[in-house]
Amino acid sequence: MKDPLLQTYTFEELMYEFHSVHEEVKAVVERVQQENDKIEEAKEQATLDWVEQMETEDAAAAAAKDPSKDPQNVKWMEEQLALDKAAFGEDFGEDLNLDFNSSGKK
Repeated sequence: MKDPLLQTYTFEELMYEFHSVHEEVKAVVERVQQENDKIEEAKEQATLDWVEQMETEDAAAAAAKDPSKDPQNVKWMEEQLALDKAAFGEDFGEDLNLDFNSSGKK
């Protein structure tokens, strides 16, 4: 070693300083990595929460769009049924067999 300042240190002191700096750098890198992991986990959780919210909203919208539950459609169906009963008799539509798996025989 040609540097007079370094020559004042013992080999053990120089090794200690080297490893100390090396360990500090590793600690900083690890801390930054942990912070990045937390940020990524937060982003992923936010995305999953958003997806769940969208699925919930879509399910609610699909349930709300059921045409057989819409009051205007129900009113129209009742009007059509009343017109058909007037044209074809009062028992129109009441003797239907809705069991499509059977052959229609009773």
